Amino acid sequence: MLTINYVIGMAATAAFAMSGVLAVARKDMDIIGLTFMGVVTAIGGGTLRDLLLDTPVFWVIDFTFVWIAIAASLLAFCLERYLRDESVLIAILYLDAFGIALFGVQAIDKALLLGFSAPVAVVMATLTAAGGGLIRDVFAQRANLLLSHEIYISTIIGGSLFYLALLGLSGKTLLNSILGVGFTFAFRGLAIYRHWRMPRWLTLRSHFNG
Repeated sequence: MLTINYVIGMAATAAFAMSGVLAVARKDMDIIGLTFMGVVTAIGGGTLRDLLLDTPVFWVIDFTFVWIAIAASLLAFCLERYLRDESVLIAILYLDAFGIALFGVQAIDKALLLGFSAPVAVVMATLTAAGGGLIRDVFAQRANLLLSHEIYISTIIGGSLFYLALLGLSGKTLLNSILGVGFTFAFRGLAIYRHWRMPRWLTLRSHFNG
């Protein structure tokens, strides 16, 4: 199972790094700046998670994660020239969806392995999946999905609860990991494809007030 978690972490790192570069590709940045944004997106959330869990930061122990993030960022930089139309946004959103799905499962496994409760594991999954993108958006001075009406954080929480339910039924297996990733990715993917949005507070208030 440790091998499964390692592969999941590597795949999520690559997906997040590429989405991080594509998200800020139209900013006036050189290859160094874009690579930095990709790396921050990839490892920022996991770094915050490990600091809060009071455990050694994952990429300090295994620097391969940083190398993977750098390689994926450079790949995204090279491919960006072919993605200058509206497909850029689609690529960003779906890559990000894959990243949050992978990171959510990996974070839950790590929190539970360290002996933390299920609610803490959900918080860590949310922080791991969304933290790097939020840091990137602050650095790049761009609007982030958290402050928009995108169905984003709720997909991470929903996927985390679904994965925890699977773990409670049959424990940690490769199939459960795949199902956990698949559920979150499908949830977020449907929200992207169907243009689902969270209702605005004023809309809800006017509805309940008649």
